[in-house]
Amino acid sequence: MPRSRARPFAGRDRSLLVWLLLVVVFAFWWFGAGTLWRSSHWAHHTYLADAFLNGQLHLARVPNDAGDMAVVGGKLYVVFGPFPALLLMPLVPLLARGTPDVLVLALTALAGVWAFHSLLVRLHGPGDRARLACATLTFALGTAMHYGAAMGNVWLHAQITATVLQVFALLAAASGRALATGVLLGLTVLTRPTVTLAAPFCAWLLSRRASRAGADAPPAPAMGMRAWAALVLPGLAAVALQALYNQARFGSPTDAGYHYILMGPDFAALVERYGRFSLHFLPGNLFGWLLRPPHWNGSALVPDPHGMSLLLSTPYLLLALWPRHVSRFEWLALASFALVSLPSLLYYNDGWVHFGQRFALDGIALALLAASFGARRAPLPLVAFLTLWGIVVGAWGLQWFKAGFRH
Repeated sequence: MPRSRARPFAGRDRSLLVWLLLVVVFAFWWFGAGTLWRSSHWAHHTYLADAFLNGQLHLARVPNDAGDMAVVGGKLYVVFGPFPALLLMPLVPLLARGTPDVLVLALTALAGVWAFHSLLVRLHGPGDRARLACATLTFALGTAMHYGAAMGNVWLHAQITATVLQVFALLAAASGRALATGVLLGLTVLTRPTVTLAAPFCAWLLSRRASRAGADAPPAPAMGMRAWAALVLPGLAAVALQALYNQARFGSPTDAGYHYILMGPDFAALVERYGRFSLHFLPGNLFGWLLRPPHWNGSALVPDPHGMSLLLSTPYLLLALWPRHVSRFEWLALASFALVSLPSLLYYNDGWVHFGQRFALDGIALALLAASFGARRAPLPLVAFLTLWGIVVGAWGLQWFKAGFRH
């Protein structure tokens, strides 16, 4: 495997990245709604930003739709991580409920696309531009990022923001920047903590000094105490902040408020019997992630609102299985994907309503990194076909979601 390059992008590399970003922007805008300057229906983080600006933790304005909010003592609380609300705070005093959270989310996703492409160049070197483009476009338009960034809403806003933070953390780790990695992982704690489970892989990247060594290179000298402190302390600080935030809202450092959310009788019965996380839910969730097909409604093929198989919506992932010598990097990336995905696979809720598998966004960058090494050895026409398949299916999913669930 070629050694990765630490130098800045050359002119051709920059031009490729610019074109990729333009394609992604066009897809978000054109397939989304012809505009990104709009507020989503469930703009919980906008309401939370407004609450922070009013010096309180419960909502200052009562939304028209308080779905998935916690009601405690007659007050409404947003249970999702607070960090995305901080990104909206500069706009809320000017635009109030009209704050374009969809635009903020699309720009966040675009930053993540830049970081993912930069990570690929860091790990692979800039040589094979076509395969790098395929991997980048799959991340942007062949996953739940495609419909999520253009639709917004609180669930997708939290997930995509956390995914982007994780990708930046991976890039920082691959570049040997321990403090930046620690800070970025700390922010994932305040956004969507399951994404933080990529921390061991980030630590391994830092210890291997991936910016100067190939995936199977001999180990670099172990990180010193200073580097470990830079990596770990920001995360511990974020955990402490979240605990204080929970204590101030619900009276307990470990209570994030999820059990205050109203749920339907079917979900309530499941949680009462098995808890929120259980091996009982693993077979059904695995079926959804790996095998669930779309439906035929009598006149057309339609997505299953419980989410379709990742192998149908993001077939580029199959390249991770391409026969070859599998490097240590690939094994660990896939193991990290499994670790990050485990809480979602054990969760009582499969993500309803969504396209593809939105919970898989938590670790999709890790799985795509592993698949990108298989793509180096697979025939380029096959890589391009799997990439195009994912993009087309993603566009189909966006149109379906926009028509039925945009509000």
